Parts: sequence; C-alpha cells; structure tokens
Amino acid sequence: MQRYRITLALFVLFLIEGTILKWLMPPMWQSNVLVAPHPVLVGVVLIALFKSRHQALGYGLAFGFLQDFIYYGHALGVYSFSMGLVGYIIGNVFRAVPRGIVFSLTAASLGSFAYDSLVYAIYRFFLGVVQVDYRWIFFHEILPSLLFNALIALVLYMPARKWLERDDASREQAES
Repeated sequence: MQRYRITLALFVLFLIEGTILKWLMPPMWQSNVLVAPHPVLVGVVLIALFKSRHQALGYGLAFGFLQDFIYYGHALGVYSFSMGLVGYIIGNVFRAVPRGIVFSLTAASLGSFAYDSLVYAIYRFFLGVVQVDYRWIFFHEILPSLLFNALIALVLYMPARKWLERDDASREQAES
C-alpha cells in the first residue's frame, strides 16, 4: 500500500514540476540563468535517505523514463539513467549518516549537482548535442538549479520525513 502512496506522491511532484513550477519561475530569473526545478529528483533523494537506495533506484528509473518520454523525447534514457544512478549513489553514500535536516539538504544539493552534471556529460560527450563549456553551464544552470532544488528540499523535508518514517514505524510495530 505504501508503494502506491509513494508513487502517487512522486507523480504529483512530476505534475507540479511540469506545470505549476514553470509558471512560478520569474521571467527575470530565466533571462540570465536557467533554473531547472527538479522536485521529483528531490523526492527520489528523500526516498533514498529515509527508505532504501534500491527503492530510490527504482523510482528514479521509472520517473526519469517518464521525463525522458514526455519532455525530452530525442534521447530516451538520459534522465532515467541519471535519476536512478543519483538516487542509488545518494542512498549508498548517506546510508550511515544521521538523517538530520543539514545532511538531507546536503544530500539533495549534491544529488542536484550530480544529476545536472551527469545529464550535461551525457549530452556533451556521448550524444554531442551540447557544445557549451562546463564552467558556463555550472554558473548559469547547475548552481542556480542546485540552490532552487535545495529550497524545494527544505520545503519537502518535514512532510517527507514524517510520512516515510511513520510508515516504517507502523510496519515495525505490526511485525512485532
């Protein structure tokens, strides 16, 4: 039952990413820098922290493929691979770290950085689509997106922690 709720929550974040956040981004922000909000990625990172890296890998692959298919149809698999890999690595690296807000925001920021850098690297080196220097991409796209995604992680942290940890606690009580 919990998988359905997590899937539904990520699907709602997917819809918010594609609809509402596009309207909420001020046009002035988009003139000098490109801010790419990734609430689904933040959700996958939170699942990696509070559930397991294997679930984060599965949700990252599934929702990344959905993004590939709906938004970026010219190269299927780039976002799926990137989101799944980032979810798995964050879950593996932060496995033994206490799950406080500082570490969660750090994990979300590192996840956003790794995700955008990995997508850039795939498009640059494997597909040859991007010809822009990494330094320019870092300062005009990756860093602003990282900061905005950290803000999204700050907003989603408490509800996600209460929800995901409560489900684990209730399942452990039922098993006892």
